[in-house]
Amino acid sequence: MTEGTAEAQPAPPEIGSVQDLLVSLQAITADGREYWYRGHRDSGWLLQPSVFRTPGHRDSEQSMLDRFRQEAATAGQPYSFDNWGWITFAQHHQLPTRLLDWSQSPLVGLYFACERGREAKPDEAEAEGELLMIDPRDLNEEAGDAGGGHPVLLKDGHSALDHYRPGHDASQRMKPRAVIAPMSFDRIRFQTGTFTVSQRPADGDAVPQLANARSLRRFLIPSGKKQTLREQLETLGLTEVTIYRDLDRIAGRIKATHKGSL
Repeated sequence: MTEGTAEAQPAPPEIGSVQDLLVSLQAITADGREYWYRGHRDSGWLLQPSVFRTPGHRDSEQSMLDRFRQEAATAGQPYSFDNWGWITFAQHHQLPTRLLDWSQSPLVGLYFACERGREAKPDEAEAEGELLMIDPRDLNEEAGDAGGGHPVLLKDGHSALDHYRPGHDASQRMKPRAVIAPMSFDRIRFQTGTFTVSQRPADGDAVPQLANARSLRRFLIPSGKKQTLREQLETLGLTEVTIYRDLDRIAGRIKATHKGSL
């Protein structure tokens, strides 16, 4: 390698079938360690928490959380969360936060890598997808943990998490961390959900830190294989109904099932 030049990285392996996924994962997971998975239906998406993707959201993170807590009170439910619980609750309801969703299931990750956006037109070309895989314990060791890097429960009182709270992360720069949360919400349970949490990027950071994690692996999902993969996942019971479990999707599935009935 010539001095001053970057070493070429091998192209990520392609996943064109569920069998391809099994073959790719067998050698990696043979060590018995836990791995987490995330799917992007567009391989061009950045591996970055939603609140940091838009400058206005990044600069208003705490204000959005405060307003969410205020407005949630109007729902008439006696919510009782600590600070991290409110952030998880807000993430569950699609408010941009510094949490990034992962799943303990590779099939759930593959589902999202192949998912067709609800706004997509039937004849619209699909983008190449991406399945991401990470070792949560190794990620935490990178962040400075000792003792194996086991993900901690996302709640107030953990000193390891103090520097990741909104407004508290400027005093000490930390790498992204893997965390778990109580399965208090349906979507976390149905998708066997876990999270990574990241600090607000420092000014001038061009690449999200999580994208450079040493244990991160990427698999490409060719656009021409997505329909086949969706059919295979449906055979295995992975559909938008089992992933999301909301009544609108259940009603849509019932309607589609009976479309040909007299």
